Amino acid sequence: MGTPEFAVPALKKIIESSNHKLAFVITQPDKPVGRKQILTAPPVKVIAQENGIQVYQPEKLNQDQALIQKLKETKPDLMITVAYGQIIKQEILDIAPVVNVHASLLPKYRGPAPINWCLINGDKEVGVTTMMTAKGVDTGAILMKSSILIDNYVDSVELTDTLAFIGAELLIKTLDEYDSISPEEQVDLADVSQQYSPFMNKDLGEINFASKELILKSANPRQDYFINRKVNSAKNIHNLVRGVQTWPGAYFIYKDQKISLMETDFKEISSSANPAEIIEIDKLNKSFSVQTQSGTLIIKKLKAQGKNEMPATEWLNGQRITLGDNLSS
Repeated sequence: MGTPEFAVPALKKIIESSNHKLAFVITQPDKPVGRKQILTAPPVKVIAQENGIQVYQPEKLNQDQALIQKLKETKPDLMITVAYGQIIKQEILDIAPVVNVHASLLPKYRGPAPINWCLINGDKEVGVTTMMTAKGVDTGAILMKSSILIDNYVDSVELTDTLAFIGAELLIKTLDEYDSISPEEQVDLADVSQQYSPFMNKDLGEINFASKELILKSANPRQDYFINRKVNSAKNIHNLVRGVQTWPGAYFIYKDQKISLMETDFKEISSSANPAEIIEIDKLNKSFSVQTQSGTLIIKKLKAQGKNEMPATEWLNGQRITLGDNLSS
C-alpha cells in the first residue's frame, strides 16, 4: 500500500526481489493535477501497471468490504505500507502483520510530515524506520533503523529522494530478516516538537523579520497542544525555508505582496541594525542580507507574487529597495 513518488523505490525493490512475492498493490485514486486538472495516476500505480501487477484504488479502504474480503482470501504473510495516505483500521490490521516504512528515526517525528519537520528543526542526523503498524499514529514497535548525516543546505525535496532509496533498502533488509527481528517498543518523548510532525498549511511558512519568535503550529485544530517556538533567527528562518520546499513554501509580505523565499543562507554574526533591515547587497552574487533577531539571513533567490523565480537583487531593483530599507513595511 503506497501512493507518492517516495513509495516507488520500495515497490521496485520488492518487485526485483527473488525472496518475496507481491500479491497486489493498493493505492489512492487518480487525482486531477495542474491548472488543467488532468486526471493523473499515482506514481505507485504507474510502476505497478508497468510490471503487470494488479492495482486497487479504493476511495476509502476501510469501507471497501469487497477489497477487505479480497485481502482476507489472499492470506498474505505481511502487508506493507509506504506513504499510503489512509489510516488503516483494526479490521485490516488483523488480517496480517503490517510493516510500515516511516521517514524518521522514531520515536521522533511521528505523523505525516517527518522530513519537513526534521529540517525545520535543523536536525543533522536523519533517517528511516521500519515499524509494525499499530492503532496509534506511528506508535508501533520498531523493527530497523537506518540513518545518515546531512548539512545545512539539504532541502525537503532532496531529502525526500534520498530517504526514499534508503527506505527501500531498509525495507528489503527488514523483510529478509523479519523472522529474526525482535521488535522494540517505542518510548514517548517529552518534547512534542520533536515527537510529532503534524500536517502543514500555508501559514506555517510566513515570516515576519521583525518578530522576536517563529511560532510554528499544526494545521490540525485538534492538535492545539503542538506549538514549536523558536527564536526568529537567521538560522531558524533558513531551516524553515529548506523544510517547507516546495510546499507550503516560506514567504514574507512586502507592501501587501507575498514574496516567496526560494534559496537562502545565513551567518550567525549580527549587525547593529534593527531586525528586518537590509544590511548588505551583494551585486556579484545577486543576493542581499537581512538582519534578524539573531544573525544575518542571506536571500539568494525569491519569487514575487505572479512572477517567476529570480535572483534576489533583481527583485530589489524592481522595488527600488536600497541599503537600510526595512522589509517589514
